[in-house]
Amino acid sequence: MTLRRLLLAAFVAASLAALPAIVRAQSSAPVHAGAEVDTPPRLTNPTRTARLVADSYPSRLRRSGVSGQAQVQFVVDTSGKVEPESIEVVLASGPAFAIAAKRVAGKIHFTPGRSNGQVVRTRVLLPIAYK
Repeated sequence: MTLRRLLLAAFVAASLAALPAIVRAQSSAPVHAGAEVDTPPRLTNPTRTARLVADSYPSRLRRSGVSGQAQVQFVVDTSGKVEPESIEVVLASGPAFAIAAKRVAGKIHFTPGRSNGQVVRTRVLLPIAYK
């Protein structure tokens, strides 16, 4: 192996080794409820979000004309991304809607919440309607 490849391999290994510490640092930061923030998280692109929800509508239920809803709760991190491990379905009108809503929640992007001028991790409750 050349010196360049050895250095690249060492850099990649060191970066991967540091990743869990970075994730732990982020997830150990407090999570704020919506009422605790000055500015709650906002959808960065409502049109894209509506398209994601429409695309996640279970096709069998759509063809049958069955509408439904789900409420998902999750944490939006300081970069505006949904923390995948935090996604939970709070309420759903059926299992297929629960699965679809959970999948789509992880794809939605937000402007992060702010408290005292600082971006903060924020818990969000999002209703999703399938019509």
